[in-house]
Amino acid sequence: MNVIRKAIRQAALTSLQVDGDQACQQYRFGEDFPGFSGHFPDYPVLPAVLQSLLAQMMAEELVGRPLRCTTLQQAKFTRQVRPDELLDVTVECQPQQGGYRCKAILTVADVRAAQFVLLLEERSTS
Repeated sequence: MNVIRKAIRQAALTSLQVDGDQACQQYRFGEDFPGFSGHFPDYPVLPAVLQSLLAQMMAEELVGRPLRCTTLQQAKFTRQVRPDELLDVTVECQPQQGGYRCKAILTVADVRAAQFVLLLEERSTS
């Protein structure tokens, strides 16, 4: 997973923009992004699992600690994310007992591509 995390970080076009409990960042995943491999041949689409990992990584940076996803809720993936598209991601994290509730919204060209809620808990770094 570290290879994918590194590739996601490399796809970031901007640094994380933080405003209180909310963060925004822009990404562009090129055709050579390893997450497109096999999903799908001749028609690459950014997998939903990587969209949620991207939001989790932003949440980790926002709260300043490693997190692990325990639940994905209210997930709606309404537009495919294709190679070389500009992807805007907003994550809003609220502390809750034992972790965080993070709402993510992903848009391409001002069209909502996905929205979901991640329940995240702190994980050890060892």
